Amino acid sequence: MSALAPEVPAILRKLTGAAGISIEPQIAAFEKRLELIAARGIDVSKARFDTGFGRKLEYYTGFVFELRAPGLDAGEHVAGGGRYDGLLKSLGSEKTVPAVGCAINVERLVRALDSGTTTPAGADANV
Repeated sequence: MSALAPEVPAILRKLTGAAGISIEPQIAAFEKRLELIAARGIDVSKARFDTGFGRKLEYYTGFVFELRAPGLDAGEHVAGGGRYDGLLKSLGSEKTVPAVGCAINVERLVRALDSGTTTPAGADANV
């Protein structure tokens, strides 16, 4: 499934309802994430949710994202990150440490801004 993020809760409720299952806590958590992002002034109407999307690193344990901008090649993203609760333990920590993070590719960000086809508010996101 691939859809604009604000449309996803209704789609998931319809799909899971038809299958006779409930993932309501997960849908509610997704809605809360969108609300928190929007409350920070970010336009979530362009964010896409894609079940085929994933960061190709094994240490992610939950929510992952990439930010894309016009002016870059299709496979290039400006930033990406997610949740990786097990990473520190795999590196030797005695405890599982909850963690989130991201990386920003400054060269791509500058190239996107210099292209004149985007502004920071014009970037798209995949979640």
